[in-house]
Amino acid sequence: MKTIKILVLICIFISSCRSQQGPEITFSFEVESDEITSVTISKYNYDLEKMVEWKSLDNLVPQKTYQATDKFLEPSIYGLKLNTGKSVRIAVEQSGVVHVKMEDGIELESKVASNLDFNKSIEKLNNQFFAGMIQDFDEAMKENDQQRIEELEKEKDKVLVEFIKSMENLVRNMGPSAEAYDALSYFDLTKNNNFFKEMLTRFEVEYPSSGMSKSLKSRIDKAAQLAIGSKMTNFKAPNKEGVLVNLSDYRGGYVLVDFWASWCRPCRVENPKLLELYTNHKGVKFEIIGVSIDSNRDLWEKAIQKDGIVWNQILDKDQTIFKQYLLSSLPANFLLDHEGRIVARNMTAEELKTKLETL
Repeated sequence: MKTIKILVLICIFISSCRSQQGPEITFSFEVESDEITSVTISKYNYDLEKMVEWKSLDNLVPQKTYQATDKFLEPSIYGLKLNTGKSVRIAVEQSGVVHVKMEDGIELESKVASNLDFNKSIEKLNNQFFAGMIQDFDEAMKENDQQRIEELEKEKDKVLVEFIKSMENLVRNMGPSAEAYDALSYFDLTKNNNFFKEMLTRFEVEYPSSGMSKSLKSRIDKAAQLAIGSKMTNFKAPNKEGVLVNLSDYRGGYVLVDFWASWCRPCRVENPKLLELYTNHKGVKFEIIGVSIDSNRDLWEKAIQKDGIVWNQILDKDQTIFKQYLLSSLPANFLLDHEGRIVARNMTAEELKTKLETL
């Protein structure tokens, strides 16, 4: 394959390219493959709290230079996607030049930007804290050793505390930055609410009127609306059979909205216990709605069959419902009363049994 080197200088527009004053960001893309013919650039919108497509460069011509500029207002998150399917997300922390070299992969060369790969940090921590435990869980589940499973559950809860502390320390070391803002999306706003508030204070000191600070405060305020005693917002989605499930239709009794996935071992450990609880409460006004964030429908359906789940199941493949309730980790659940108000969150099957008996 013939290799063509194209140097493309892109300054991304906000208003007018040449007339802007103040610090700017310049992206330069060095293309080393003739398979690369277009680049799509997106930027994180702090108001909408999502990536928004911003600029697309199509029909790239070899040895031609393209120029545009983005005025630097605050640390920002950018996404770059090639026509070959390769993509990367980067955090730009200050004005300057961001050089991106693209061939088989995408290589970032910059003093003012970095790749966003906090998920890799989490994977390392997972291996550090849970690798051996996962193997033990799998063996215990295969042998249906309930005593060992319960022992591992207790051990997991203790290790999880240290795991979360390590995650928090990684983000603390990033300081108030676009990188830290992105990493915070991996935390549960309810379980880690104090840490969010701690980071918000640091963001507001460094960037008091920034989109990052306002967005973090907005997310914390939204989390307060999901506190115990609050009425849970409605959702509608088709179940496994294609029948529409409307949360508001479950008013008049207690309902557990249970978020899980086939790959979530703690979730799979709880499923048989929930099944027993659900079976024993037949005739009582209690229902369960399962919401899976599996990306693979076959694995989801196999898990339902293997675990014997008989209550309504929804496949939230794009995580629309999951994100609606500001969730970022599994397992997670909400217990709602007959008016749709949240009476408890993130309970084990044993805790749920006790709660239902008191209710």
